[in-house]
Amino acid sequence: SHSSSERVQVCPTVTERHSYDWGVNENVVPVELDIDWEPNVPAAVLLSNDDGQTALALNSSINDVDTRSVVFVWEGVRFASMGSPNDEALSGHRLYARGLDRIVRLGKVMSSELIAILEVQNSVHPQHEPAWFAGLTHHVLPLKECMVEVVADTLTIRRIEGSTLEAAAFALAR
Repeated sequence: SHSSSERVQVCPTVTERHSYDWGVNENVVPVELDIDWEPNVPAAVLLSNDDGQTALALNSSINDVDTRSVVFVWEGVRFASMGSPNDEALSGHRLYARGLDRIVRLGKVMSSELIAILEVQNSVHPQHEPAWFAGLTHHVLPLKECMVEVVADTLTIRRIEGSTLEAAAFALAR
C-alpha cells in the first residue's frame, strides 16, 4: 500500500488518448491461392516465436499428389491466435457478416479493427511509431475445429516434409 505522502503517477489510458470508430469499414476478402489443404482433418499446428515469426502447418489435400504439409509462414508478427469458433459456431464470429461467411480458405481483413487496437495498445510505448502498423495485414483462416488469425508484415506459403508439428517447427528453425 502507498503512504499518504507518496504520489502515484498514472499513465493516461488508451481511451483517454485515442478515440476510434472501431471496425466501421472492416470487411474480409478472399485471398486467391494455388494451393489446397485438407479441410476436414487439417491436423493444424500453430507455432510462434519471440522473433516475430509464426508458422501454421496443415495436412495437404487428399486430392493433392504432393503429400508434404502446407505451411503458412508469417514474418513481423504482432498477433497470432488459434481458437474459437469452430466451423459449427463460425456464424458467431464478429467478422462473419462482414465477409468471413464467404471465406473457404484464407481471408484478408481490410480496415482491420484488430490492427487498430494493436496500434493503440502500443501507443503507450515511449518510442511508438504508428507507421509500424500501417503495413500490417490481418489474415483469417477458418478451419474445421478452430479459427486462426494472424497480424503480420508478410506471409509466404511453403510445402515441408513431415507431420504438421514437424513442418511448423522446421519452418521456424530455418
